[in-house]
Amino acid sequence: MSATTSIRPTPGVQPALAVKDLRPGLGRLIAVELRKMVNTRSGFWVPIGVGFVTLLVAVIASINHGGNAATFTHVLHAASAPLAYLLPVMGVLLVCGEWSQRTKLATFTLVPSRPRVIAAKLGASWVVSTVALVGLLLFTVVSVSLFGHHPGGAGSLTWQVITQSWLYLASTMVIGLAFGAALLVSAPAIVVYLLLPAVWGTLVSNISAFRGIGNWLDSSQTLSPLTVHAFGTTDWVHAFATIGVWAGIPILIGWWRIGRGDID
Repeated sequence: MSATTSIRPTPGVQPALAVKDLRPGLGRLIAVELRKMVNTRSGFWVPIGVGFVTLLVAVIASINHGGNAATFTHVLHAASAPLAYLLPVMGVLLVCGEWSQRTKLATFTLVPSRPRVIAAKLGASWVVSTVALVGLLLFTVVSVSLFGHHPGGAGSLTWQVITQSWLYLASTMVIGLAFGAALLVSAPAIVVYLLLPAVWGTLVSNISAFRGIGNWLDSSQTLSPLTVHAFGTTDWVHAFATIGVWAGIPILIGWWRIGRGDID
């Protein structure tokens, strides 16, 4: 004799839908990516180094020249420079760490949907940018209050400048993440990220034919002023053109490579 066993589905729940609901949510994936960022030795020390350098620059900017120019806007702009320079390195490591630490097989096995993994890494980069902005504002206010000498007043920071500062930090980190996704190896990605803007800035400065394009693609002209004054329409067009080229093109290449490449 043989017996048959039947599995009764839960009333009102489709089996495929029930399995789909077991997927980890995007918020949990972002939390996992944030944990990955500090799990390695480099991931642990890079944020500490970035914070220390930012604080040091904020203090120096407050003391420099007797503090006469040490307004909140001046110090914020000065202290944002090392953040915008170093945060992209964290973005590169966030992607390339999957390959250098040999965790990609586990990551894409547990989360087969590769676009969701990339989206989680983008979300993690925005969370880090938000934390970096909070630290930047704190360092700016404390440094100007303790070390600044401003006879004309320390001024104020408008909400538009604060919001633009977040966009500045977030866009630079996403650019680093995009270069990491395009190359998938941390050392070349960091070198290319640091080298290409420098080469482009040199071309814009020394060759007149590139100066018109520089207003559109030179981040020192289009993104850095985000921490100084409220942007107008033309400024926003230039800023988004820069982000579209330096972040959009590499992230599309990375999306294609990660989405279609073999994971072993």
